[in-house]
Amino acid sequence: MQLIQSVSDVALPSESEYSGADHSANARHGASQNSGNKRPLVPIIGQLALATASLLGHNSEAAEPWKVDSGVLIYKEDGSKVLAVEPELNFSKQLDEDNQISLHLVYDSLSGASPNGAMAANRAQTFTSPSAAGASGGGGEREREDEDDDDEGGSSGSYTARAGERPLDPSFMDNRYVVAAGWSGKPADKWLASAGGGFSVESDFTSVSMNGAIGREFNQKNTTVSLGVNLEFDYINPHGGAPVGLSRYTDHTTDGAEKTKNVQDVMLSVSQIMNRRWVTRFNLGLSNASGYQSDPYKILTVARDGNLITDATDSSSYVYLFEQRPEQRQKWYTYWQNKVAVFNDDSVDIAWRYMSDDWGIQSNTFDLDYHWQLGHSGWFVEPGVRHYQQTAADFYRPFLQDGVDVDVNGSSLTHHIDYASSDARLAAFHAITTGMKVGYTFETGNEFSLALNRYRQFSDNRTVDVPVGSDLYGQDQFAGTDAWWLQARYSLTW
Repeated sequence: MQLIQSVSDVALPSESEYSGADHSANARHGASQNSGNKRPLVPIIGQLALATASLLGHNSEAAEPWKVDSGVLIYKEDGSKVLAVEPELNFSKQLDEDNQISLHLVYDSLSGASPNGAMAANRAQTFTSPSAAGASGGGGEREREDEDDDDEGGSSGSYTARAGERPLDPSFMDNRYVVAAGWSGKPADKWLASAGGGFSVESDFTSVSMNGAIGREFNQKNTTVSLGVNLEFDYINPHGGAPVGLSRYTDHTTDGAEKTKNVQDVMLSVSQIMNRRWVTRFNLGLSNASGYQSDPYKILTVARDGNLITDATDSSSYVYLFEQRPEQRQKWYTYWQNKVAVFNDDSVDIAWRYMSDDWGIQSNTFDLDYHWQLGHSGWFVEPGVRHYQQTAADFYRPFLQDGVDVDVNGSSLTHHIDYASSDARLAAFHAITTGMKVGYTFETGNEFSLALNRYRQFSDNRTVDVPVGSDLYGQDQFAGTDAWWLQARYSLTW
């Protein structure tokens, strides 16, 4: 019979912070997604969850050997688009009865083609990459459209989307390096604490973060209450410079090379052992982000009665505007997780998460995972399913309408809106992730596992009507994502 004797007996996984978007390929497997320009070091609220989880997982044990958890993630989107390879190493060591240290190393290699935000149209469109030498178009994110790569175009700095194709910038390429370290311990009887920090760097993005948490045990260690905080400082250096929001794409007017963003998060967590087979956890979090949150590589199509508008300043192009997002964002979320031991060695993990922000996005996430221990053979199987749903940001638009959102009169441009983005991560959609993990635990305690997951995204947006026969008629207005990812892990003591 599987018994729960303390909160630390049950591994409570940290939920990812999705910034209003699901994209489970990253939410479940380490590479976070950010509705702004770049992904942070590790999921922002996820850092708090990791900090508080380290409190829950703390055991009073003597010094032990190093524990090493290694893994590699291979992520692939349908349509031969983005390919990501992410090796990862985690080291942890119990120094004495009260102190544990950890080290986290990640390398990301991403390549492929990225949607630039413009609409597919019934005519060819030509664009210029942010840098002819290659840029991490789309900001190094992993949400990409699964259309065919374009093999047309002129110089290495331009690309052409054929009629009916969603415009994809083929110069998407980046590498990310992450180093993070942490400590957890017991500063006093019944008190728990943790602290950590990290550094992440890419070709056009740098992030520095620090986090900490403090907790206290109550009710004969059956209840743990903890409070965590996180500070993050991001530095964005877009290839070609940061464009002025809602300015013409052909002008590429910039307002300085480097941009910054600061994030502050706080999370309250309560964990409770209900009985010998059931442990529950409830989190309440608040996040505030200020600074540059636009994607410098995303643009929007401007259409007049559903037709593309020839740019008066460049007759070889049409009118597109760079996106613009607010520089302030506040969000709060609740997270409730239950882990229940069933039969002799199995367990069920059920979780629900709700998020709301002042951009107009509200999301619900439901997770269900089952751990099936195959007798005493050492083998185990873990099927899982996740359902995610979110509303659209107030300023989300698949394209801009002349005479409604903006007025285009030759080279003159008048705005009737302050913010706009066609990024699918800010749209209304629901997504389903299904997965299966198979693993084996050796007699030494070492463990190997292999997991395969499928992610599919579905639009919940209202279609903007356009006249029959126009350039945008019959085109998909949502740049959704379908993806597979495979993850192999091996853990051992060293």
